[in-house]
Amino acid sequence: MGKWKVMSQQLAGRKMYIVGRQLDESKPLHGGNVEYCGSYTDDREACEALAESLNRKAGD
Repeated sequence: MGKWKVMSQQLAGRKMYIVGRQLDESKPLHGGNVEYCGSYTDDREACEALAESLNRKAGD
């Protein structure tokens, strides 16, 4: 599994962020190959803090 990172997407004309990680790094990145944590938000800094925390917990 990949490291937790901030991912972004345009939703209703707004840039939104969510924390996710790629499940199988040998396969293409797509919705079925990503584990998400939390929900979409416009607060990138909060997502960055969450990703850092999850990576520390995982020992990555």
